[in-house]
Amino acid sequence: MRQRVRNVRGNMHHMNEPQGTDKKSVITPMETDADETNASASHDSAYNGYPMNFREAIQERINNCRQTGKTTALIVFSIDNLAMIMQGYGHQTSEQAIQEIMHETAQLIGENDIIARIQKDQFAVLLHESEKETAQNLTENIHRHIKCFGSNSQYGSLHILCSAVCVGLPEMAGDANNALDQAYIHLKSQHDIVFPELEETPHASASCRQEMGLANYLARAIRDNRLRMAYQPVINSQTGEIAHYEALLRNVSDDGTISSAGALIPIAERMGLIHMIDTMVLEKVVRDLEEDSDVCLAFNVSNLTTDDDRWLNTMKRLVEGRPEIAHRMIVEITETAIHRDLAKTAYFVASIQAMGAQVALDDFGSGYTSFRQLKSLSVDMVKIDGAYVRDLVDNPDNRFFVKTLLEFAQGFSLKTVAEFVENGEVAKMLMELGVEYMQGYYFGRPENRRRWISEDQ
Repeated sequence: MRQRVRNVRGNMHHMNEPQGTDKKSVITPMETDADETNASASHDSAYNGYPMNFREAIQERINNCRQTGKTTALIVFSIDNLAMIMQGYGHQTSEQAIQEIMHETAQLIGENDIIARIQKDQFAVLLHESEKETAQNLTENIHRHIKCFGSNSQYGSLHILCSAVCVGLPEMAGDANNALDQAYIHLKSQHDIVFPELEETPHASASCRQEMGLANYLARAIRDNRLRMAYQPVINSQTGEIAHYEALLRNVSDDGTISSAGALIPIAERMGLIHMIDTMVLEKVVRDLEEDSDVCLAFNVSNLTTDDDRWLNTMKRLVEGRPEIAHRMIVEITETAIHRDLAKTAYFVASIQAMGAQVALDDFGSGYTSFRQLKSLSVDMVKIDGAYVRDLVDNPDNRFFVKTLLEFAQGFSLKTVAEFVENGEVAKMLMELGVEYMQGYYFGRPENRRRWISEDQ
């Protein structure tokens, strides 16, 4: 069977199609001829990167629904690993895959529905008429078929990762532009399948505005050098002496108030600012270590930094050939970094240790790290999650859990640090359990001055 396909210029052409496929209206991406490469031709054929014909079809369906009182839906599918397929197997194979997926999808929709390739890695289905539940069921059905898709190329079967969003019309979008925008927003915000609800929109919009405002605030804080370090002592349980300090990030507000920058870190990660922050912290720590040859400093890095070769290269530049600096550095990573990518985290840990620094696993116990994972990482110390330490005296379950964690860590000959030690009873119990180092308000709050320099003076 041959299928009539309308391209973005409105012309008709034919495309070979597997037998048994119904005739559907299909809008393909813009095709640029040699004599039609000027900007005006492109502008006439697409709107904001979407085929003009498809945008017009969406608007027509919205208008018809308003007149008839019926509903429909725009369903957009994203092939999330198309770039990986293209890089691994080439352009022809990646195109073959998405075209075959579209052909299979065309067999699952109605004769009056429209299927369109709207971006390089996206295609959409515009339903003629559909109730909300029916549209959602169809979305799940197509999504399930795509996930099971295997395109037989010369390299074998390809595994497809797919996200989908179903935008109800006209309820969720008053015009075509808004419908396409809603689909784009929800596809970028999360993976798998999304069914946006009308009541979510005002809250989500306010949340996005707030987050972008905080990101702008954070960017200005970085620019104006308003991110500072505070230092909290970590105590040797046997001697009571300060073994090292943890350098914690602080933010100086416009009115001079100093507060923890911890709440800003997730925003920095989402908004692409974390590399700049973690590099700045690294440079500040190195400067502190240069100024005092006796102090040892620990500091945190983001989970994203464990996969950042640029950060590792910066550290190498700062400490290579300087063992007197590297040996007094402790880089703290969290358990969640392990679960993101164990192999990359292990490489990150090994790279830091090769430079002469130590690595600590922070929040140990929060992510239930396995025997195999801990063995693969070969970190130097673990910091027991403070959630289990705080009420150690009154909570027998936490006592048992901390005891188990300590035995687990000691079995690997790892140094152990207990966080959130807030009173003498907890400190005494930790010492009895065999914790080597303790940190918390009982021994000292984080201070914005370098205490070791002040004491010397």
